[in-house]
Amino acid sequence: MQQIELIELTGNGEVHNLSGHDRGLAARKKFKLEELDKAGDQVVVSIPDFVYSVTPSFFQGMFAESVRLFGNREKFLSRYQFRADPVVLEQIDNGIRASLMQRRSLL
Repeated sequence: MQQIELIELTGNGEVHNLSGHDRGLAARKKFKLEELDKAGDQVVVSIPDFVYSVTPSFFQGMFAESVRLFGNREKFLSRYQFRADPVVLEQIDNGIRASLMQRRSLL
């Protein structure tokens, strides 16, 4: 089992809100999620209690590729388990739904 500690992104507790698509992409690269997706191991993602927000943009930057790779919420969550405050778990669920949404062209 692999472990991802998002406390590493908080500047020793100074950051309480993980936001921004680009920051999510940087986190994806830092924690080598592309490799973890292929490895087949279960991954536990720990989010410290002092983090009160994981925005959809951050989540999508970090995890959207993985969510789409697994194809649905259940398969993604069978690989990636999140340990976080219940409010943050709801935000993660929103990020999963947004990652699975089909986008259509306006034109």
